[in-house]
Amino acid sequence: MKKTQWVVWALLVPPWAFLMLLCYWYFLDNQPPLIINYSHGHFTGQPATSRMDAAAKEIHEVIGGATVWTYREICVMRNTPGTLRARWDAAAFSWTVPDVDFLPSPLGCHNVAYAVIVPTSNPSREVQYKTTRDYQVNPIKVISIPAPPIPLTILANK
Repeated sequence: MKKTQWVVWALLVPPWAFLMLLCYWYFLDNQPPLIINYSHGHFTGQPATSRMDAAAKEIHEVIGGATVWTYREICVMRNTPGTLRARWDAAAFSWTVPDVDFLPSPLGCHNVAYAVIVPTSNPSREVQYKTTRDYQVNPIKVISIPAPPIPLTILANK
């Protein structure tokens, strides 16, 4: 090859390779890091290990400041760290929980129970706990995985 051909190759190949990488990241890298197969519809008063256990331990109301648990069955598809974003939504306002960064979970399917601290409320009110897990799967894409909301009545502290 002539010197001019090398220069043309050196100038054209890197931008095309970078463009192909961007296209892969944007269009093809879509596998979610996590799949939520089951999310129990209510909180539990203690950690649950199965669907039946969660149904036996479920609670519908609690005094603010208590710790409750969510039960989920998940399948981890990719070792990707992420950020948990959560909030408590009531009829007139929303409490935002500080974001929590977490490390990758082991690959495979698991039954998990997550601890959640209930905010205090006065007067008593009905709320929904909503969470989303955000995963930065590559330099240009974030995949968000929302979980179904969980209702709870927070009782006023007396």
